[in-house]
Amino acid sequence: MSTKNLVNANDLVALKIAVIKYHGANEYTEKSIARDACYTSYNSLQFKLRGEGQMADVAAEIKDLIPQRGQEIADVKLARLLDRYEGMETELAVLQERHDADRAAYKQLTGEEWLNKPRRTHTSTGLGIDDRLKRFG
Repeated sequence: MSTKNLVNANDLVALKIAVIKYHGANEYTEKSIARDACYTSYNSLQFKLRGEGQMADVAAEIKDLIPQRGQEIADVKLARLLDRYEGMETELAVLQERHDADRAAYKQLTGEEWLNKPRRTHTSTGLGIDDRLKRFG
């Protein structure tokens, strides 16, 4: 049975907030948990869309097999890949709904919109290893 029949989007957000508040932690910790949920659901979406063996890869396999349509082996492979891709489309919709709820919970808790911020990169030169590494470069 699908939980979608039991819970609407507003209820999902309320449940996510209830989970975040379960520990009775301080505001800083709640914000951190909500932010982590946003990053997790965002990363799941990105992996599904671009990850190794995910939707783009399956779509590429399908496109490669289209010219061979009508051959029994190709048709069997195409049917299998189409089933897999269509399953991924369903999963993608669920992942999007999850991410939307995580972002809504974050906004309700913090008053701020969650934005994916790129990871910071910092080049360290303070370890004094640059000169030693030059011989390997």
